[in-house]
Amino acid sequence: MKRLFIAIDTELSSEFQALTQQLQHELRNDDIVWVKSHLQHLTLRFLGETPEAKIEPIADALVAIANITSPFELQLDKMGVFGSKYAPSVLWYGFSEFSLFKNLFENLEKELFQIGFQENYGNFVPHITVGRIKKVDSKKRFWETIEKRQPHFSQTVPVQRLKLMQSKLTNEGPVYRTLFEFELKNI
Repeated sequence: MKRLFIAIDTELSSEFQALTQQLQHELRNDDIVWVKSHLQHLTLRFLGETPEAKIEPIADALVAIANITSPFELQLDKMGVFGSKYAPSVLWYGFSEFSLFKNLFENLEKELFQIGFQENYGNFVPHITVGRIKKVDSKKRFWETIEKRQPHFSQTVPVQRLKLMQSKLTNEGPVYRTLFEFELKNI
């Protein structure tokens, strides 16, 4: 079994990196595990613990999707939080408009269902995880900071290739390894 996910490489702009540094400073009294910049990515689909026998069919599905999908761009332009107002759990950067990304996801879901994966239920919120929130010292201050620091800028995120990634969880954090990479080709 391998812990797998499908992702798009992403590198945050200097503006988003500066925003992350401001957040780290302003939320320093909270227990937040900040994601190292070289580990940040845009997840298309988390697959979880996957039998080795499914890896090749997943790769075949990704080839099929890559061959019918043209490269496109997204505009990273907002910050959000998963979890409730009382128990925030994840701080992320995301997109106001992501219809092309959702189409890509839906096409992939059809392929994965054929392989035997369960449908992914729930809200579809493409995002880049910035921090995992363990404990918030002052919820009022936390939410005021999130509201005050909403970005007034955007970053273009090119979606040009899909990566099948393996994730190994360690005490020092996750270690990612690329198993396969597929260029989007439909022009």
